[in-house]
Amino acid sequence: MGNKRPARRPALPVLLLCCLASCDAVKEDRSACPCYLSVAVENPSPGQPVGLALRAEGFEAVLEVTADTVLLVPVPKQEVEVLALSGAALPSGDGRLQIPLGFDSPPLYLFRGRVDARADTASVNVLLHKHFCRLSMHFDGPPGWGEPYWAEVRGRVDGIDLDGAPSSGDFSCRLDAGGTVRLPRQDPEEELWLDVAMPDRVVRSFTLGSQMLRAGYDWTAEDLEDLDLGLDFSVSTLTLHWGDFSSVIPVQVDI
Repeated sequence: MGNKRPARRPALPVLLLCCLASCDAVKEDRSACPCYLSVAVENPSPGQPVGLALRAEGFEAVLEVTADTVLLVPVPKQEVEVLALSGAALPSGDGRLQIPLGFDSPPLYLFRGRVDARADTASVNVLLHKHFCRLSMHFDGPPGWGEPYWAEVRGRVDGIDLDGAPSSGDFSCRLDAGGTVRLPRQDPEEELWLDVAMPDRVVRSFTLGSQMLRAGYDWTAEDLEDLDLGLDFSVSTLTLHWGDFSSVIPVQVDI
């Protein structure tokens, strides 16, 4: 008798189909069979990691991706919470993302949703939304005003809850050397202040939040816009502009 060739191992997709077929054979109780959840992740910052957490009762899977991708994840047949985050570390449980005093917002993109996974298959599209405003400021002071000076933004929102809502707390951060600062999503009802100071004293304080609202800035947008802001102290005006929009607004100056 000739030698028999060893049987070839089935490829992974075949093993997956066999698993599903074995679940179909047990008509009395399918609860032990998982739901295969297709998770499509759209990364707003290619090359930057996106942390992904899938949570259900008695179940948690934490993954990381760096590009647009589709994952197939076995999950329990129940409602599954999907949390995705870029720009900061995934918090545990229902913790919020808090910004330490003196620091600006991380470049935060966030998605949170729920999917019904009580069938054999389910799918969810993870589209992360931008929850920070990159504020860039350009200064034009009166003749002889000179340097050094610095600017600081302060307010009453110190981070974000995982559902995307601003969280209450003290916030303050100086602009960096390039004149930029990242602001967290704001509650439009809360005030946001801009202080411009010399080394020994604050020389100008502006109600930045109300001026942004007057110019039409929308803190409730799904994706927050970045903002370029010009300050001209010689005529006490505040110029806000982003995209094709520009607005010159008289400013109430408090000293």
